[in-house]
Amino acid sequence: MRPRNLLWELPILAATGVLIAKVDRPADRRIQSKSLQHTASQWSNVGIGLELGSAALAYGMGCGKHNSYLRDTGFRTLAAMGAAGATVSVLKFAFDREFPTTRGGAGKFWAGGRSFPSGHSATSFAFAAVMAHRYPQNKWLKWGSYALATGVSLSRYPAKKHFPSDILIGATIGYVTGTYLAGH
Repeated sequence: MRPRNLLWELPILAATGVLIAKVDRPADRRIQSKSLQHTASQWSNVGIGLELGSAALAYGMGCGKHNSYLRDTGFRTLAAMGAAGATVSVLKFAFDREFPTTRGGAGKFWAGGRSFPSGHSATSFAFAAVMAHRYPQNKWLKWGSYALATGVSLSRYPAKKHFPSDILIGATIGYVTGTYLAGH
C-alpha cells in the first residue's frame, strides 16, 4: 500500500460504503420497465463486443502491418480486459452477492449470487484505460473510450444486473488493471 494511493482509494471505499448502505436498494426499486431493462442489457453487451472487437482488430492489424505499437496496444488491451475479468470472477465467488432480481433485490452478501463487482464495468474500463494511456494525444479516442465504458457500465443498472456499488467497484478494478497493463 502506498500512502499517495490513499488519495483515491479512501474516497472510492467511502463511496462504495455509502452506495451499499443508502443507495443500492432504494435506487433499484425505481426501475420497473421490462423494455428498459432489455434495452439496457443489450446495449451493455453490444458495448463490450465493440471493445473486444476493437482490441482484437488492433492486435491483428498491428501484426499484419508490422506495427509493433498497435499490436502491443491490442495485446495489452485484451490482456487488461482478461485480467480485470479474472479478478472480478474471483471476487464474485468471494462476496457471493445477490443480484437485484433475486428475492426482491436485497443485495445481501454471501447469499448466493454473483453480482459484486460488475464484470462488464471492469472489462470496459480496462479497455478505456489502456486506450487512454497508449494514445493520450488522441482526445477523441481517449474520451470516446471512457464514454463507451461509462455507457456500458451504467447500463448494467437499469438492466437490473447490478447495484450501483457493483458498478463502481467493477469500474475501479478495470481502470486500475488497464492503467497498470498499459505501461507494463
